[in-house]
Amino acid sequence: MKSSTLIPENKMFSSILESLLDAVLIADVQGALLYTNLSAQKICRQLNIVNLQTHAIWSICELLKSQIDRALILESDLTIAQTHYRIRVQWLNSIEEAQDSRLIVRFENQQHSIRCTAVLDAQYFRLTPRESEVWDLRNQGRSRREIADQLYISIDTVKKHLANIQMKRQTYLEASN
Repeated sequence: MKSSTLIPENKMFSSILESLLDAVLIADVQGALLYTNLSAQKICRQLNIVNLQTHAIWSICELLKSQIDRALILESDLTIAQTHYRIRVQWLNSIEEAQDSRLIVRFENQQHSIRCTAVLDAQYFRLTPRESEVWDLRNQGRSRREIADQLYISIDTVKKHLANIQMKRQTYLEASN
């Protein structure tokens, strides 16, 4: 799926794309896939994507192609096998390189992003390991009952942890202002 003219000549560029957590694919303006990193290959297999024109993602690409502003990034949401993705489509090259235009499509795993945010919050707010677990589950949209059941604690304990987290967040925000 890699293009001989796009990626292999620049091993550093290829290494960067492979190291990203996001699934990344690069397509030409007709929707032909020129490059997919390993994460994108998995998604393409799940969705049976051989050419972008055969998938709903192509409508975002078409909308981008109709825009004059080449710095524009279009976003949409997609759920694949109970995993929520934020899809971002943008031009890979500038207007000066328009004769050889490429689109880059990125799939950001929303659950992974939420977990990363919870980990950073835990560090910023100096949460205990248990508060971090509660905060992670809360950021994932879990109810107090679901958190209690998953962590084998009472709902009152979940409420206490959430109150402590809010107090620590407030203290952090006040100190940073």
